[in-house]
Amino acid sequence: MSTITTTMSSISILLTPPTFVAMATLAIGGLAFFMRRFGAAWAMRRWPRTCGRVITAEMRRGKKKSSDGSLLYDPVLRYSYTVGQLTFESSSFTHRTVSNAAHLATQFITRIPKNAEVPVYYHPRNPAEAVVQPMPWHGAAVGMCVCAFLLVLALGLHLSLT
Repeated sequence: MSTITTTMSSISILLTPPTFVAMATLAIGGLAFFMRRFGAAWAMRRWPRTCGRVITAEMRRGKKKSSDGSLLYDPVLRYSYTVGQLTFESSSFTHRTVSNAAHLATQFITRIPKNAEVPVYYHPRNPAEAVVQPMPWHGAAVGMCVCAFLLVLALGLHLSLT
Protein backbone atom coordinates (compact mmCIF):
# COMPACT_ATOMS: atom_id res chain seq x y z
CA MET A 1 0.00 0.00 0.00
CA SER A 2 2.85 2.39 0.80
CA THR A 3 4.34 1.73 -2.66
CA ILE A 4 1.08 2.83 -4.28
CA THR A 5 0.97 5.94 -2.09
CA THR A 6 4.59 6.77 -2.94
CA THR A 7 3.92 6.27 -6.65
CA MET A 8 0.78 8.44 -6.53
CA SER A 9 2.63 11.22 -4.68
CA SER A 10 5.43 11.06 -7.27
CA ILE A 11 2.86 11.35 -10.06
CA SER A 12 1.10 14.23 -8.29
CA ILE A 13 4.43 16.09 -8.07
CA LEU A 14 4.98 15.54 -11.79
CA LEU A 15 1.50 16.74 -12.68
CA THR A 16 1.50 20.10 -11.00
CA PRO A 17 -0.61 22.66 -12.91
CA PRO A 18 2.34 24.10 -14.93
CA THR A 19 3.58 20.60 -15.82
CA PHE A 20 0.09 19.46 -16.77
CA VAL A 21 -0.46 22.57 -18.93
CA ALA A 22 2.89 22.02 -20.68
CA MET A 23 2.20 18.31 -21.22
CA ALA A 24 -1.34 18.95 -22.50
CA THR A 25 -0.11 21.76 -24.79
CA LEU A 26 2.57 19.51 -26.29
CA ALA A 27 0.06 16.68 -26.78
CA ILE A 28 -2.49 19.00 -28.43
CA GLY A 29 0.20 20.59 -30.62
CA GLY A 30 1.49 17.18 -31.65
CA LEU A 31 -2.03 15.98 -32.33
CA ALA A 32 -2.71 18.99 -34.57
CA PHE A 33 0.61 18.52 -36.39
CA PHE A 34 0.06 14.82 -37.07
CA MET A 35 -3.61 15.31 -38.02
CA ARG A 36 -2.53 17.82 -40.67
CA ARG A 37 0.14 15.47 -42.02
CA PHE A 38 -2.31 12.58 -42.00
CA GLY A 39 -4.88 14.64 -43.90
CA ALA A 40 -2.34 15.56 -46.58
CA ALA A 41 -1.09 11.97 -46.88
CA TRP A 42 -4.62 10.54 -46.99
CA ALA A 43 -5.61 13.02 -49.72
CA MET A 44 -2.55 12.04 -51.78
CA ARG A 45 -3.78 8.43 -51.81
CA ARG A 46 -6.63 9.60 -54.06
CA TRP A 47 -4.45 11.58 -56.47
CA PRO A 48 -4.74 10.31 -60.04
CA ARG A 49 -1.77 8.45 -61.44
CA THR A 50 -0.20 8.86 -64.86
CA CYS A 51 2.95 7.68 -66.52
CA GLY A 52 5.94 10.00 -66.56
CA ARG A 53 9.38 9.92 -68.16
CA VAL A 54 12.63 10.69 -66.31
CA ILE A 55 14.51 13.62 -67.84
CA THR A 56 17.29 13.81 -65.25
CA ALA A 57 18.19 11.46 -62.41
CA GLU A 58 21.62 12.15 -61.00
CA MET A 59 23.61 13.17 -58.00
CA ARG A 60 25.10 16.67 -58.28
CA ARG A 61 27.70 18.24 -56.08
CA GLY A 62 25.86 20.50 -53.68
CA LYS A 63 26.86 23.56 -51.67
CA LYS A 64 26.62 21.92 -48.25
CA LYS A 65 29.69 20.41 -46.63
CA SER A 66 30.04 17.44 -44.34
CA SER A 67 31.70 17.66 -40.93
CA ASP A 68 35.08 16.84 -42.49
CA GLY A 69 34.73 19.67 -45.05
CA SER A 70 34.00 17.60 -48.16
CA LEU A 71 31.16 18.71 -50.43
CA LEU A 72 27.95 16.71 -50.24
CA TYR A 73 25.94 15.58 -53.25
CA ASP A 74 22.28 16.41 -53.76
CA PRO A 75 19.75 14.19 -55.55
CA VAL A 76 18.43 15.81 -58.74
CA LEU A 77 15.30 14.34 -60.27
CA ARG A 78 13.36 15.88 -63.13
CA TYR A 79 10.53 14.18 -64.99
CA SER A 80 7.80 15.04 -67.45
CA TYR A 81 4.23 13.77 -67.53
CA THR A 82 1.04 14.46 -69.44
CA VAL A 83 -2.41 15.17 -68.04
CA GLY A 84 -5.07 15.52 -70.71
CA GLN A 85 -3.51 17.60 -73.48
CA LEU A 86 -1.00 19.36 -71.20
CA THR A 87 2.58 18.28 -70.54
CA PHE A 88 4.22 19.20 -67.25
CA GLU A 89 7.70 18.94 -65.76
CA SER A 90 8.41 18.51 -62.08
CA SER A 91 11.28 17.79 -59.74
CA SER A 92 9.33 16.80 -56.62
CA PHE A 93 10.06 13.29 -55.45
CA THR A 94 7.61 13.27 -52.53
CA HIS A 95 5.67 15.72 -50.38
CA ARG A 96 7.86 18.53 -49.02
CA THR A 97 7.14 17.63 -45.39
CA VAL A 98 8.62 14.14 -45.56
CA SER A 99 11.69 14.38 -43.32
CA ASN A 100 13.89 11.87 -45.15
CA ALA A 101 12.89 12.93 -48.68
CA ALA A 102 16.50 13.54 -49.81
CA HIS A 103 17.52 10.06 -48.66
CA LEU A 104 14.52 8.45 -50.38
CA ALA A 105 15.18 10.41 -53.57
CA THR A 106 18.85 9.34 -53.51
CA GLN A 107 17.83 5.68 -53.25
CA PHE A 108 15.33 6.13 -56.10
CA ILE A 109 17.82 7.95 -58.36
CA THR A 110 20.46 5.25 -57.99
CA ARG A 111 17.96 2.67 -59.31
CA ILE A 112 16.34 4.62 -62.15
CA PRO A 113 17.94 5.35 -65.53
CA LYS A 114 17.31 8.43 -67.65
CA ASN A 115 14.26 8.09 -69.96
CA ALA A 116 12.75 5.43 -67.69
CA GLU A 117 9.00 5.44 -67.15
CA VAL A 118 7.89 6.29 -63.62
CA PRO A 119 4.48 6.54 -61.99
CA VAL A 120 3.52 10.17 -61.34
CA TYR A 121 0.78 11.16 -58.91
CA TYR A 122 -0.70 14.61 -59.53
CA HIS A 123 -3.10 16.88 -57.67
CA PRO A 124 -6.51 16.59 -59.37
CA ARG A 125 -7.23 20.35 -59.17
CA ASN A 126 -3.65 21.45 -59.88
CA PRO A 127 -1.92 18.95 -62.21
CA ALA A 128 1.31 20.97 -62.04
CA GLU A 129 1.70 19.69 -58.46
CA ALA A 130 2.99 16.15 -58.73
CA VAL A 131 5.17 13.60 -56.95
CA VAL A 132 6.73 10.29 -57.84
CA GLN A 133 6.26 8.90 -54.32
CA PRO A 134 3.07 9.81 -52.42
CA MET A 135 3.50 10.76 -48.78
CA PRO A 136 3.06 7.76 -46.46
CA TRP A 137 0.20 8.08 -43.98
CA HIS A 138 1.18 5.37 -41.49
CA GLY A 139 3.68 7.44 -39.49
CA ALA A 140 1.23 10.32 -39.12
CA ALA A 141 -1.47 7.92 -37.92
CA VAL A 142 0.86 6.47 -35.28
CA GLY A 143 1.90 9.98 -34.21
CA MET A 144 -1.77 11.00 -33.83
CA CYS A 145 -2.50 7.94 -31.70
CA VAL A 146 0.51 8.52 -29.44
CA CYS A 147 -0.39 12.21 -28.92
CA ALA A 148 -4.04 11.36 -28.26
CA PHE A 149 -2.99 8.69 -25.75
CA LEU A 150 -0.66 11.14 -23.96
CA LEU A 151 -3.42 13.75 -23.81
CA VAL A 152 -5.94 11.28 -22.38
CA LEU A 153 -3.32 9.98 -19.93
CA ALA A 154 -2.45 13.50 -18.75
CA LEU A 155 -6.11 14.45 -18.38
CA GLY A 156 -6.93 11.21 -16.57
CA LEU A 157 -4.03 11.58 -14.15
CA HIS A 158 -4.80 15.23 -13.57
CA LEU A 159 -8.48 14.55 -12.85
CA SER A 160 -7.71 11.60 -10.56
CA LEU A 161 -5.29 13.71 -8.50
CA THR A 162 -7.54 16.73 -8.11
